[in-house]
This record gives sequence, C-alpha cells and structure tokens, in this order.
Amino acid sequence: MTPSPPPVAPTRIKLNPSFWRHASCVPFSEDVIPSSLFLKHRHFLVIDVETQRLVQDVGGWDNIAKLGISVACAYDSKTDQFYSFEENKLKDLIELCRDRLVVGYNIRGFDLPVMVPYGLVQKDLDVFDIMYDLQALTRQQFLKLEAVARGTLGTGKSADGLQAVEWWKTGQIQRIIDYCTQDVKVTRDIFQFGRQNGFVRIQRSENNPVQVPVQWN
Repeated sequence: MTPSPPPVAPTRIKLNPSFWRHASCVPFSEDVIPSSLFLKHRHFLVIDVETQRLVQDVGGWDNIAKLGISVACAYDSKTDQFYSFEENKLKDLIELCRDRLVVGYNIRGFDLPVMVPYGLVQKDLDVFDIMYDLQALTRQQFLKLEAVARGTLGTGKSADGLQAVEWWKTGQIQRIIDYCTQDVKVTRDIFQFGRQNGFVRIQRSENNPVQVPVQWN
C-alpha cells in the first residue's frame, strides 16, 4: 500500500517584531500563521456615507441613527466600479454589503450605525475597519483618514462632512456624490497599498510619516 503523504504545514510568514509591540492581544512570535480577511467573501466593497444632519442637530452621538443619509458611495472590487446611492436606493447598497467584505474607515463607529434605520443588520456583515485596525496597532486614538491618506498616498480628502451637509441643504447632490466618491477612492487606495506592501504610513504632523506594518490580505 502506498503510504499517505505527510500533512502540509500551514504557510508561515516572518513579521517585523515592531508589529507585535503594537498588538496588545497577540504574544510575540517570529513565525506567525497568517489569517485572511477574505474567509467569507472573495471580493470587497469599500463604502462611505454622507449625512443630512450634523451630530449636534440630533442631540449627540447617542442619536446618530437619526442623522439620515444624503448619499452613500461604494467601490466594488468584483466589478472594479464606483457606485453612488441616494436615500431611496440604499437597499441596493445593503444587498451588496451582505455579499462582500465591507471595508471602510470608521465604518463600525459611524457609517454602519447610520445605515441601520434603512434596514442594515450589522451582525450579518463581514466587516474590516481600517481605522480600528490602525488604532489597535499604534495604540493611538483619533487617527483621521486625512493623516493616513497623506502619509500613504501623498494626497488627502477633497472636503469634509460639514461641507457635505451644507450641500445637502442647498440641493447640491452631485457635489456630495463627487466628494463621497473621492473618499471611497482614497480609502480603497490605502487598503490596496497596505495589502500590496505590508505597511501604511501615518502623517500627523510636518515630520516624517510613521510607518505601520499591516496584514490586510
């Protein structure tokens, strides 16, 4: 009888020890079995949401479900296309979210809760939040997308959420779509850079950006 081949050992990678100094829940080890962000879905969806109101308009952060969505935008890696969704089309976006790894920046703390009144069930989703990951790695709070974009890509956001609310009040929907799409593109490019290079950079001052090793594959 032909003997069975020996079992194949899991692929191992060697990480820079500085990675583990930032990972509070993971012990140091030179040989680490990599995990995958894509256990459930082959494709990812980068999302960003703009709101109709500001937080102070609805009584604070405990009431962000009342903010209302003016526009949501997404990039779908399956089609390599950008999409925009106005309020009456958000169910289409929610359906897409169920079939992708949902990627974004502070989406767990903001974008996804804002989508709940429109039928989103967060526990049904496979989510990767770039901001949460970077804060865990660096042990720094309040890392803005602007700082990661400038450090990693050399470019930043084109406007801010305050301006987008003003555009909503004056009916300038296309300007919101353009701004929201740009935020999605920046977030996608950061995610792709990290996947391809194994690090991103954060620039919080005029000094040289801080390089942070990541595992986003």
